[in-house]
Amino acid sequence: MIRKLFISLAIFVSLPIYGQINTDRMLTIGKNALYFEDYVLAIQYFNKVIRVKPYLADPYFYRGLSKYYLEDYNGAEVDLNVALEKNPFYIDAYNVRGIISSKRKDYESAIKDYSEGLTLEPNNSNLLLNRGSCKMAIDENESAIEDFNAIIKQNPKMFSAYLNRGAAKLNMGDSISGMKDFTKVIELNPYLPDGYASRGILYYMLKKYKEALKDYEKVIELKNDEASFYMTRGIIRYQLDDLQGTMDDFNKVIQLQPKNVMAYSNRGILRAEIGDFNRAIEDFSRVLALDPTDLLTLYYRAKLYNNQGLHYKALADLNIVLENYPDFGPAYNDRAFAKQKTGDANGANIDFQTAFKLDKDRQNKVSQTAQVSDEEPDEKKNKEKQTRKKSDKDIRNYNKIAVLDDFGEEEVENEEYSAIRGKVQNKNIFIDLEPFFGLTFYAGDSLETRENYYERDVTKFNQQKVYRKKLVISNRELEFEGSFAIPLFKDIKNISDQLDTLENASQLMFARGVLYGGVMNYSNSLNDYTTILEHEKDNVIALFNRAYSRHKMVEIIRSLEEEQANLSTAGMKGGMSPSSGGSTKENDQNFEKVLDYDLIIKDLNHVIELSPKFEFAYYNRAVIHCLKRDFLQGIEDFSKAIDLNPEFAEAYFNRGLVLIYLQKESAGTKDLSKAGELGIYKAYNVIKRYGQQEEVEAENEKKEQ
Repeated sequence: MIRKLFISLAIFVSLPIYGQINTDRMLTIGKNALYFEDYVLAIQYFNKVIRVKPYLADPYFYRGLSKYYLEDYNGAEVDLNVALEKNPFYIDAYNVRGIISSKRKDYESAIKDYSEGLTLEPNNSNLLLNRGSCKMAIDENESAIEDFNAIIKQNPKMFSAYLNRGAAKLNMGDSISGMKDFTKVIELNPYLPDGYASRGILYYMLKKYKEALKDYEKVIELKNDEASFYMTRGIIRYQLDDLQGTMDDFNKVIQLQPKNVMAYSNRGILRAEIGDFNRAIEDFSRVLALDPTDLLTLYYRAKLYNNQGLHYKALADLNIVLENYPDFGPAYNDRAFAKQKTGDANGANIDFQTAFKLDKDRQNKVSQTAQVSDEEPDEKKNKEKQTRKKSDKDIRNYNKIAVLDDFGEEEVENEEYSAIRGKVQNKNIFIDLEPFFGLTFYAGDSLETRENYYERDVTKFNQQKVYRKKLVISNRELEFEGSFAIPLFKDIKNISDQLDTLENASQLMFARGVLYGGVMNYSNSLNDYTTILEHEKDNVIALFNRAYSRHKMVEIIRSLEEEQANLSTAGMKGGMSPSSGGSTKENDQNFEKVLDYDLIIKDLNHVIELSPKFEFAYYNRAVIHCLKRDFLQGIEDFSKAIDLNPEFAEAYFNRGLVLIYLQKESAGTKDLSKAGELGIYKAYNVIKRYGQQEEVEAENEKKEQ
């Protein structure tokens, strides 16, 4: 069945040149960023418009569209709902919201949105195309064809309507009409691979392999960088006994997608078929490294291990297979053989008997009808090589080459991006809590579009112009080493010279403490803050930064210990992984860290007493609570920081991460969506990897109940 559907997301991002007021300009810049796929930047500009003119629908729609491209579907849906509340005639909003529902397989809701849009604009081709696609997904093929017919009537050259109509006709068993539609696409645009691809698959289904190959030769001529096309052509060549051609195509898939599990599996099966057992084992091992749950490949590798005399390795694989398939008789025979070869005669005898009993039970269940038809499959085998669907987990089909379930699916690798542009949800990043905040003259925040954070006591300090640069609050302080630190050392010396002539200059000493932190001399930094506090025990910024410097020292000690542990044990412990028990020395070190954490919390508590609206003190205290694994207290402090500053992106991110860690995916995903909206771009990566899928599954389960 051909299920490769075309979904239309034709949102026309207009780029007006007028600039009447600042919000118009901000909206225009945001649309430009969206057009050039800089989704994170676009969101920041739409935020600015929303703050000034929250009654407009446009910025909510475009921000929702940006979130959609970042695969933050929950966040996108919230914005689209707001856009439609403000403007119920926003057709594009119905379209995008419908697409989000269809991605969640909530086709009824999607159809409802498309239909709502069509009541406003009955001839909208995008809405008709998308509604027809959803109808196909719930097997309402006749109604889907009506939608596609309506498109073709008003736009006879819209090839996607023919492609979808052809697929719908195939679903109804009308292969002749389906073939006509696919051929029509080729006539409309002979330089488009989609028509040839769909017709080639139909030829394959009809077992017209030569015609299928001819179409796929054309497909690859038109688009030679699509891995799924080579996979399909390889399978067609396999049916034509062109094993070298099949091998070449599987090799090409791996060249284009080095982590394509299906390509390694199929190449391994082909290598085993032609007697290249060692390299088949290599391919199967690559499959299992990428997907350890692939038991069919594990079983085939075990058989090849036995064949190559590697019986202990075969035993290890077969034990796992039989744990999952305890009624699969052939695996007991294979394990019995391996046990016999390794000297376990008793174990071999037990496995042989188990295999014999399972085989006898199976024969007793075979009906007379099945026995009579035994010759028919043998005749078929002479005409067609047996394959299996990619999703087929039947262990008996372990040695059959897999084909894509619907020939429209492919495995796509995560792409690496060097900057924040594009689909950052695919960026391979390390996920950890956003770090501590401190006061610094040299902030290194990579997101220049984010609003700077300000506080009363910091503003007072800056008004005195103690240092040539302003003091700012940041959790991305630049750290200077080598020649880059020379200017800071000069500044430290100048301040020290001035302090020698003054009896009490707490602001100068504070500036020196901050600069010591910039060159990572945290001991001297702590000394300066402590000296200030001996004279001014209620100095908020000195208390705050003393906690910050202590935290920096603890983090350095911790990273050195982890590095040493990695060298000695080759282990890896993540930032939020449970701490393990250890030696007395390790316990002493942990005890020292707890003491340091308590000192940090003591300073932060004092800051909060003196300045109860200082949100960063709550945030920092929350981070320490999480490091001590007191997550509930951490959530409480993050929430307090958010109450004080509803735009506190890092607090949303950290609270969302902790909630997901505590398996509260729905609330965590909501927080992460807000963090992404406010500029923490890696939130979209977390949503994709940990938050979004669980929430969608929960929604589907509720609907099924």
